Amino acid sequence: MIYKPGNYFFLVPWVAFIPWYGMLVAMLVCWAAQGHPIYWFMNTHQFPVYISDIGATNLRPLFIACAGWQGLGYCITIACEYFQRSGRWPFRRSALTNSAVADHGSASASQDSIKSSYSDMLRSARFLMPPYYTRHERNCIFASFVLGACGEICLLMCSIFTTALYHRVHITMVGLFCAFMFLSVCCNIAEYLMMGRHYAQLHPLANPEDKLVETRWNHWVGYRFNKYTISAIAKIIWLAAALAWAIAFGAISDNSKSSCFEWLLAFWFGIIFIIISVDFYLGGRYKFSKYFHQVTSFEGFYKYDQLVPAPHQAETVIL
Repeated sequence: MIYKPGNYFFLVPWVAFIPWYGMLVAMLVCWAAQGHPIYWFMNTHQFPVYISDIGATNLRPLFIACAGWQGLGYCITIACEYFQRSGRWPFRRSALTNSAVADHGSASASQDSIKSSYSDMLRSARFLMPPYYTRHERNCIFASFVLGACGEICLLMCSIFTTALYHRVHITMVGLFCAFMFLSVCCNIAEYLMMGRHYAQLHPLANPEDKLVETRWNHWVGYRFNKYTISAIAKIIWLAAALAWAIAFGAISDNSKSSCFEWLLAFWFGIIFIIISVDFYLGGRYKFSKYFHQVTSFEGFYKYDQLVPAPHQAETVIL
């Protein structure tokens, strides 16, 4: 059963990547309609040609526009997660900057002040997804945003500096795009693994007595396969496949086979947007979760407070 979303931020990733898919399909259709030509700047016959080869022809404006739109969409998507979990956009100063929201693990913050602060956070309509547990998750979101922005700028430069006229620059930008996006997704995975590790202990099914156990970073206890860890696992699988295909794309000397991996990677890229969209959908419904109101306290880690309104009151608070 599909429930009504808590908000509509889950549509942002779709708006970001659908034009990218449209561009890829349009390029293939145009190349096929032209009779599968081998362009003047290509040295050998191959089937299919590279995306960049088609993008260096009269479809260059489409390539630039859709690469730029997808890049902007990715950055906005990551920024939307930061906004939903912190109540503010990146680079914008908040009144909560020096509060227990960012420093709840420090010795200077009392448990009562932390509890009061998080109670206010969770009752506030500004927080559309569960806030991050520690400053480390916050920093991972921010790092993912910055690295993703760098990678997407490289992709835009890749589309502007065509392989026909600026081949060396074009190849360099492709490599930088892949490297920065790899690191950006790694930061996103790290964020969800850390949040999943905390939530594993806090989940009512694993911790009915609200007792937290201090463990090493690589020692997990509690409800391990929660929504955070499942998302992280899905992204790890996505990243592993993308890495394998990227290596094949760069290492295979046969241009026809290499270009097949490039097209595969281009379509595979859209899957990460779908995973993030699911994250947004599930995260946006956290106040309506059947477990949300069973978590009553916390000590040393973020935990939901019993002052959070009951399910039938949640809509009133949001409004």
